[in-house]
Amino acid sequence: MSEDNKKDENKKDSKDIKNSDDIKNKSKGNGGNGEEKQNLDEILDEETRKKKEEELINQLQEEIDKLTTKDIIIQMMMSLSSLAYKKMGIPEGVNDKFKDKSQAKMAIDCFEALLKVISEEVSAQELENLKSSLSNLQYNFVKKFL
Repeated sequence: MSEDNKKDENKKDSKDIKNSDDIKNKSKGNGGNGEEKQNLDEILDEETRKKKEEELINQLQEEIDKLTTKDIIIQMMMSLSSLAYKKMGIPEGVNDKFKDKSQAKMAIDCFEALLKVISEEVSAQELENLKSSLSNLQYNFVKKFL
């Protein structure tokens, strides 16, 4: 390498070092220790997080708005069914401590009442499934408590 090339290379290296020092100094703010940039990054991250949360809330609200009364009633029936099994102590060894005859009966009775209300609003297949669920609940209640 010629002497002129070496000088040009050294100038380039010292320019790169100076540029990297300039970048570091700018990121630190006016002679600061980088806290200003870090605070700015935290604010931007917080704003981004809030925007994403708002978008998610809006999406969830749109999904909720699409639900029908029938959808909610069927969900309630499934919750009542799960609760009834829990209050019957089923499965044994897992839900024994929750066993409560009157609570199980109330859950099953509510399931049955909702079935009567919704029976004309569901398809034949859905109705058959719900009736089968009620029969299983009643059978297990008798088996456990009577």
